[in-house]
Amino acid sequence: MALHGLGRHTGQASGILCMAIVGGALVPFAQGALADGFNVQVSFLLPAACYAFVLYFGAKYASMYKA
Repeated sequence: MALHGLGRHTGQASGILCMAIVGGALVPFAQGALADGFNVQVSFLLPAACYAFVLYFGAKYASMYKA
């Protein structure tokens, strides 16, 4: 979904998308820092915000792929 219709920018976008995987390593680290700085309950707001963005992205662009 993320690379559909990018034409000549597909290569660059795929690199950016691959770098987003780093977020999968940094978000847990940041969540741990939040848990240490505040409390565990507050730290779960970070992954909740990440999942909310994924939901937004999917909902916004899902109509492009309906069969």
